[in-house]
Amino acid sequence: MDILDELELVPAEHRQEVENEYKTQKNYEEAVRTLEYRSITTSASENSKKLVYVTFYTHSDKKVVQMYLSETHALEQVSGKAAELLPTIQWRVFSGTQNQADFEFTSSHQVWNSIKRTPICKFYYLLVHLERLHPVRFDDQEANCDVCHQKIFGHRYKCTECADFDICQKCEAKSLHPEHAMLRIVRKGTTRIPNYITSNAPRYVFPSVY
Repeated sequence: MDILDELELVPAEHRQEVENEYKTQKNYEEAVRTLEYRSITTSASENSKKLVYVTFYTHSDKKVVQMYLSETHALEQVSGKAAELLPTIQWRVFSGTQNQADFEFTSSHQVWNSIKRTPICKFYYLLVHLERLHPVRFDDQEANCDVCHQKIFGHRYKCTECADFDICQKCEAKSLHPEHAMLRIVRKGTTRIPNYITSNAPRYVFPSVY
């Protein structure tokens, strides 16, 4: 990772500030001292806080924000920020990048331990992968394409690894989600999903419908 890669982890409006700080550093020790305000520790309550640049990834977009994360409330803070940035959808919060979800965050401790520090500019960052929460229905085509965001007509192609991720015929023909196998769903009452597929898939791919 070089300095340009690191700056991609910083919101655009803060990149010049971070780059200028880096350029004025004379050595590693001075860099740590100058950026000390990025880590605030409250010893009385034993509750640590860090200034963290958080990247939120969806399948089609990413947003980078600056946050002060608390060791004891990091999961609530990250989940709340996801809801604030993308309010029309309920999200499950994972560690990961745009094309990969490593594991789902279930505690603030997990979030806190996933915070990393860049080797050059010495700032903290966190990579968050978002998956939609709402259940999947297989008895209709009332879904929007997660690539072009248009209503799906005709065949629907469902990812067998991502949580509730569907694409339309046009986007599938362009190989716009090539990293995972897709399941073709033709129309209501026609396509039957075999039990061996749903039973062996991760729960977030084929959530139960109640």
